[in-house]
Amino acid sequence: EGHRFAVWGAALPGQRYCSVGSDNPGGAARATRHLLRLGRRRIAFLGAPLNPEIRQRQEGYLRALDEAGVEPDPALVVDCHFDIESAESAVTGLIVARTAFDGIVAASDMLAFGAIRSLTAHGLDVPRDVSVTGYDNIAFGGYLRPALSTIAQDAPKAGRVLVARLLEAKAGLNPVSERLPTDLIVRESCGG
Repeated sequence: EGHRFAVWGAALPGQRYCSVGSDNPGGAARATRHLLRLGRRRIAFLGAPLNPEIRQRQEGYLRALDEAGVEPDPALVVDCHFDIESAESAVTGLIVARTAFDGIVAASDMLAFGAIRSLTAHGLDVPRDVSVTGYDNIAFGGYLRPALSTIAQDAPKAGRVLVARLLEAKAGLNPVSERLPTDLIVRESCGG
């Protein structure tokens, strides 16, 4: 019969377990649409697409560009690890290569922090020159200057759903995977 268990994370094709996670594509699409509404058209995406959750966020970013009729530029999809220094280096690479961009959708708040550090170090103003959004809504983001706009995941609800799925598995039921909605938290870093 195998073990029944539930995990936090992306739903993957063919998985034989229950997963509970946020609507990664929907969250990234929301952030991208917001920047598009602000008039941004050269929006970079920062993240590591080998990670299933980040790949889903990248898919949401691309979907939002497509819906707006904005041709994605492969030079603006930047693979970087999940740390501030990697994002800082990635954005510096865009600047040094003179790649035009006016927005950044970062796959995590940590990546957004690194992006803002690089932009500031190169004399660019956030959000006047480049709008930036993150993903995760970590508490520190609201205290940055500029305060970080981000996609919030409902961690308390996720915990409750995970416990419920584990209890279902323990009772011999087959728990069903679930995607939880996300919220766009608009702060200073996107300019509106």
